[in-house]
Amino acid sequence: MRRPFGFRATTGILALGMAFAIAGPALADDTATPSGMIVVDTAAPWTHTPTGVVLPPSLGPFMRTTLSQSSANLVDVSIGYNDNASQTTLTVYVFRAGWPQASLWADRLSQAMAGTVERLGGKLAGEPRFAAFTPSGHASASALRVVQATEGGSIRSTGAVVIPADPWLVTMRMSSNTLSPGELDAALLKAATALTVPAPKTPLPAAVVLAACPDALVFKPAQRGKRDMQHAILAATFIVTAEEEPTKADAQPATAPALCRDPSSDRTRGIYRIPGEADRYVIGIGDAGVTAEVAPNPVSGELKRPAIDLTLTMFERKMVFTPFKSTPTVDQVLQAVQHDRPEAVVTDGQNIEIVP
Repeated sequence: MRRPFGFRATTGILALGMAFAIAGPALADDTATPSGMIVVDTAAPWTHTPTGVVLPPSLGPFMRTTLSQSSANLVDVSIGYNDNASQTTLTVYVFRAGWPQASLWADRLSQAMAGTVERLGGKLAGEPRFAAFTPSGHASASALRVVQATEGGSIRSTGAVVIPADPWLVTMRMSSNTLSPGELDAALLKAATALTVPAPKTPLPAAVVLAACPDALVFKPAQRGKRDMQHAILAATFIVTAEEEPTKADAQPATAPALCRDPSSDRTRGIYRIPGEADRYVIGIGDAGVTAEVAPNPVSGELKRPAIDLTLTMFERKMVFTPFKSTPTVDQVLQAVQHDRPEAVVTDGQNIEIVP
């Protein structure tokens, strides 16, 4: 199925740094569901088992046409729908995400729209229009949708929806050859509210549109610590503890204060931070849920030295890298996740592997 706004990028920056963590023999799982197409009854609803999200055979005029996963074990699933009458495509994605907050990923999608539309010979027209809404059965307006007009090229309008389902996200992407931005916005909202996304146990805060940070991050290049098994064990254990007892974690993305976007952000990467905090930030890489997070190690006192952790999240895996002695620059972070092996890998929030 052709998906004009279905392109998702994790970008080549992850290729080298992720090769060990993803393909290393110690992480192999013989029971894993292989990537590729998923065979289902075309006339029946399909339930994404890890989340309980139900994908019906149709969403209004949109008929389900494809169902596939890019990874294994249903951690990144895409479901294609199509409305031939209005020449409109809809793709639903269900995936585990780093920092699964609607505000961050709606912002990333709004940035990604321009590149996608340009590849189809057009360009965005005007500013993106954001709107918060309450998913069906939820208690708060924790979801966001964003719509853009286009000019030139093959599509008239494009848009997206982000619904948080911590630690997962459900996103929807729609583009149309015929619908106006207002018509596409109405179609997006109707499709999103028709989707069954289980409500979180604790209601989430209302989603807000991210604003630009008032100033830019400015750091001197940081010195790197040494590869250290003690650090790897402590950092990985903290990740597991935060997954098991989220109320004890230092900052939980789903309920954290709204972030702002650093001026150094671009289409391929967004740099985000909580206003007023200068020692931590999150890089949203591409638009498919991959993040690199920089933050002080919460147990650095036990290490008897300062430690600024770098954690890369990609679907079900969190990778802990050798720490820095002070807050690193964005370029240092991206170089590290591209070239370095992680010290530890935590899978599914519970399985720890220390990487020699």
